[in-house]
Amino acid sequence: MSTEFSRRAFLRYSGIVLGSLLTSRQAHARVIQPQGGLKRPKPHNALVIWYSQTGHTERYARLIARVWAQRELRVDMHRLSFGDEPDVSGYDLIIIGSPVQYLDVPPNVRKWLRTVGSLEGVGVSSFVSYGGQGDGQHNAAFSLLAGMVDMGGVALGMDTFGNMSTYPPTWSMGNQARVLKYRHKPDQATYARVRALAASVLDQYSRGVGIKAQSRPSLMGLFKGDVSRTLSKAVLGRHTIDTRHCIRCGACVRTCPAGAINLDMPRIDTERCILCFGCVNNCPTGAHTMTVMGKPIYGFPEFLRRNGITILEPPLDQV
Repeated sequence: MSTEFSRRAFLRYSGIVLGSLLTSRQAHARVIQPQGGLKRPKPHNALVIWYSQTGHTERYARLIARVWAQRELRVDMHRLSFGDEPDVSGYDLIIIGSPVQYLDVPPNVRKWLRTVGSLEGVGVSSFVSYGGQGDGQHNAAFSLLAGMVDMGGVALGMDTFGNMSTYPPTWSMGNQARVLKYRHKPDQATYARVRALAASVLDQYSRGVGIKAQSRPSLMGLFKGDVSRTLSKAVLGRHTIDTRHCIRCGACVRTCPAGAINLDMPRIDTERCILCFGCVNNCPTGAHTMTVMGKPIYGFPEFLRRNGITILEPPLDQV
């Protein structure tokens, strides 16, 4: 990485951080108070909705759906994708799951929350997946829950579930040990917690009243979302599609939450890109070429292969 590039990246990031510190109010906790108002005494129709790039969040979502289905609920499942506007009307119970990205809820999920419409009288709950020891996971799960409460939902539960990190720069920069420390995650204990959340949400619904939930003030909150994302972009090299390896399968287009990929040109719209690395993590041929500080990035499936790791799947037949 050139000295000039390092200098520009430092100045750009310093300006963003300074602006955040100057404009931020003192961090404070938001509290969701217990409330009633559920539209049915017993739930009949449930929706499990999630955003997932490498499969962790989806595993947890499908396990929750399985638990609910075995409790005789009619359960629909939906994966959020770019331009998605799923119809949430007619449901008594909704849970949404998302990975934590840059200490926060991904912008595409946050956008969905702003446009979901009325959830008046609907029981709502949330969960997030996070890599390694994580950071910001509690507030990310709370943010999902609070977003639905703001639309009229009754808060019934939230939780956070840990797994291996799927952030390619970590291992691509030689920090494999930091990720491999959690190679056993998710494990049976993780899935037991997922099942426990699913059951507790139904139990809370039966009580007819919501839970109390609270966010946690954190200094790191000043660096979440766009601040951390812009720092990452500042040290990122060019992101291109190698036409010699691209088989035009469309996996990257389908998984891009920002609609930033055009295979016809081919071109990456770096302004729209939210740097989720879904394209790198889902391309079967490694056609998405990207570098961080001059070092090439490779995706999560390749990382698993190189280290002989098989992710434990949830025992859906033993719920």
